[in-house]
Amino acid sequence: MKIYFYISVAASALSLVLAIVLFAIGGVNQGLQAEVQKQQQQLQQQQQEVNRVQQINRSYAQPMLQDMANMSAKDEKMKQLLEKYNIKVVTPTPAPGASPSPGKAPAAPSETPTLRP
Repeated sequence: MKIYFYISVAASALSLVLAIVLFAIGGVNQGLQAEVQKQQQQLQQQQQEVNRVQQINRSYAQPMLQDMANMSAKDEKMKQLLEKYNIKVVTPTPAPGASPSPGKAPAAPSETPTLRP
């Protein structure tokens, strides 16, 4: 009958060891989860910053470049500056046989220069 006693003591000891190991692994897991949450928060903040910069780009930079493209149609130095940074300005060409009449109004918005990367 002593064999059953030793088996139950061994099973109890094994259960105690496994409980301690499980507790330690749980603590490590909690630390890793905290680190992952911190990294996710940093990535979210970076994404918000990127979104803010993209909004600024849409609001200010693109219209500014379009104005620079419009100016480059008349100003050669502006055109050279844009070309220096690989920004090509494409000016629309009039249809064949369509010549501007002397009393014609200024160019329509669809005839403004466009930017090509």
